[in-house]
Amino acid sequence: MSGNHNTTTNHNKEFLLKELKLSQYRNSTIFENKDYFVLSPSIQNKNNWFDLRQINLEKLTKEKKGKLLIRLYDDFILIDLRKFMTDLLDNDPYDSTNSGIHWKFQIKEVEGNKMYIFNTKTKQKFFVEKTDKNGVLNKI
Repeated sequence: MSGNHNTTTNHNKEFLLKELKLSQYRNSTIFENKDYFVLSPSIQNKNNWFDLRQINLEKLTKEKKGKLLIRLYDDFILIDLRKFMTDLLDNDPYDSTNSGIHWKFQIKEVEGNKMYIFNTKTKQKFFVEKTDKNGVLNKI
């Protein structure tokens, strides 16, 4: 990861904790309340990459709405986590001693707020749009 890990991890974290009223699970990218399970990676690197770890995905219960809330610099991308998992997780994840089983993704801008996320192994694309804090507040 390029840059300072703590700065990256904490970027816009107060928004999740105070405005969305989510609680962080340990020192992870997992945030939740009684209704939502939110994975929220923070992207503050020039290549716009992030990963999702299997151990975190396994914590999503059937009772909660799953969301992937990507903190992309000062913008956000909010998508349904289950749909994202169905569309982009393949049966050939990366496996490493430090990160465990995980999938790597990169975000590319198409035009304006339109973007896509792609699996770095399969190159499968998932089209998304950037939003701001108000856009997130209206959907969670």
